Amino acid sequence: MTASENDHLPEDIRSSHDSTRYALLNDLLQAGWLRLRFPQPLETEFRYNHAVNSARVFRSTVFYVLLLYLILGLGIMYIIPNETLGQWPLGYSLVALLILGGVVLSRSPRLHQWHQHYGAALAFTGMAMLTVIPQFTGAPVMKLAATIGTAHAAVVIGSMLGLRAVPAVVAMWGGGYLGMAAVLMAGQDVNWLLTHQTLTAGCAVGSVVAWLMERQSRQVFLQQSLLSLEKARSEDMAERMKEMSRADALTGLANRRHFDEVLHLEWQRCMRDGASLSLLFIDVDFFKPYNDEYGHQAGDECLERMGEILADHARRPGDLAARYGGEEFVVLYPQTGPRSLEQMADKLLRAVADEGMPHGHSSVADHITVSIGTACIVPEKTYSPEQLVAAADHAVYEAKNKGRNRVYNAPVKAAD
Repeated sequence: MTASENDHLPEDIRSSHDSTRYALLNDLLQAGWLRLRFPQPLETEFRYNHAVNSARVFRSTVFYVLLLYLILGLGIMYIIPNETLGQWPLGYSLVALLILGGVVLSRSPRLHQWHQHYGAALAFTGMAMLTVIPQFTGAPVMKLAATIGTAHAAVVIGSMLGLRAVPAVVAMWGGGYLGMAAVLMAGQDVNWLLTHQTLTAGCAVGSVVAWLMERQSRQVFLQQSLLSLEKARSEDMAERMKEMSRADALTGLANRRHFDEVLHLEWQRCMRDGASLSLLFIDVDFFKPYNDEYGHQAGDECLERMGEILADHARRPGDLAARYGGEEFVVLYPQTGPRSLEQMADKLLRAVADEGMPHGHSSVADHITVSIGTACIVPEKTYSPEQLVAAADHAVYEAKNKGRNRVYNAPVKAAD
């Protein structure tokens, strides 16, 4: 499972999973002797990534494989007289068709994850054919030259096809010695000394190369996975820090700085769309006496509950509830006209009253109440966002002067 696949998990589970994965990756890197198998599901992830990357690399390097194969074939034909070639050119051309088949398959992104399978199958078949071909050539010198080609093929399979060690070993040794078995069944004599000097030696070298390349691929995979995890951690930390800079620590609502940023953005958007922008300014009635009587802890709990109530009344996309300072709060409602704003303010006033937080030092009720100022405007160039805030602030001041626990609306005044 990659870091991006964890996004749907709860934060605590995702964090635990990331820590476990980080420890596993780090332990595997520090182990020194790297085995060619990881614990599940890391092994499945590696194999998929390796197959996809190998297919892409093979597609970009196959030209060199074909060029090397062509040069080898032309070299043999240049050195060996035509009358001694026998059926070798035909067999050599068939192997070239196998390579071209690999080229075609590697160009399909849908088949990238199956690169190990079709690559190993083609390499197995090609190795068997290259083992059989020399036995059906004419002169002994042709057999020698063609047999040497199997050693080159084994090294190419181990180094240039992007196969993991096990598929490469199966393709080299299995294909090579299956071809030798076919030669023996056909009643042909086999020069075992030459076979071991070429086929066996080539497969041995190719196997070592394939193991070393897979070992390197696994190390790179572990390093890249660690880097991706560390990058994700850094981005997550940066995002958290960014969120913390936007949020009020006590209530969890937006802080004043974030409110100011959103206010200016929504002002520009509503001005462009010709839509209304509305603002509630909320002040908790007689909060200082409440704080003095019940203590700062109770005061904080009151503000926290106020934050929950306001958040519940700012659920639409674009709505923003924020703590403006002390016991003052604001709620921004884009795309909202005066009538809807009045309804929302009344609902909020009732919601606070229905909460029934006891307040023995309030002159308007035996529970916590709020005074709400409202202001609404269709933004235009002759006004500014600050004037909307000033109007709502003035409205809440008037609500308090008129007895508190009420809603008051004030028009937005143009600057003098």
